Amino acid sequence: MRLFLLTILLSLPLSFFIQSWAVERAPLKNGMATDHALSASELNELAVRYVTGDGVGINYDQARLLWLKAAENGHAGAQYNLGQMYSTGTGVKKNSVEAARWYQQAANAGDLLSQFNLGLMYETGAGVQQDITKAFALYREAALHGLAEAQNSFGRLYEIGQGVEQNIAEAKKWYRLAALQGYVLAQSNLGFQIYAGRNNEGDMVEAFAWLTLAAKQNNAIAQAHLRELTGSMTRRQIEAGQRMSYELSSDIINHEK
Repeated sequence: MRLFLLTILLSLPLSFFIQSWAVERAPLKNGMATDHALSASELNELAVRYVTGDGVGINYDQARLLWLKAAENGHAGAQYNLGQMYSTGTGVKKNSVEAARWYQQAANAGDLLSQFNLGLMYETGAGVQQDITKAFALYREAALHGLAEAQNSFGRLYEIGQGVEQNIAEAKKWYRLAALQGYVLAQSNLGFQIYAGRNNEGDMVEAFAWLTLAAKQNNAIAQAHLRELTGSMTRRQIEAGQRMSYELSSDIINHEK
């Protein structure tokens, strides 16, 4: 199973650019000291260990060479990892153009986080010529396959009408899918959109519930909206919102299982 070792979050407008290392955890049958006769997956695994210091001393140059060898053999995880190296400047000089090149190769192979990160680059014009249509397509591909970060960004493009005609209902649909996976930005975005378009008491209660979940994760925007919303709610509505927040938390936990 492919795992992602999360190490740091770098913020971009309204989204997060995630630094993580893609790795399939498996024993290295030839040990840690040599890369001779290792498969592409094992090369990738060994490189991750050189970056994280897992059983070996940290050596970014060695990691890059191992990832390059695996990436040139078509390993999407290694291609993604090279993109991560260059996009974040981990052990190399930051190079958005080089990052985009490796993300593109991994995205072509169906790597969801590469599709998302490349979408961010096309949206912001980092390392590539800005192209909202391409960003929309990349977000859509990853969103349809369940990546919460992409679902949130896809919903955001519908919300602001970038690359597609504005459609708040569609935006809320995608925010909800990501929010149910526990993605804090989507919870905040969904709560605000429900609050902004509220038509009845039930909308107030649901908006409160989603904003509460995001606020508890220290999302400053959700905290500000929650304070505003709470000031216009009755005690009964607040209590209902708190109950719904608890129920949603249980739904998210069950979804993650």
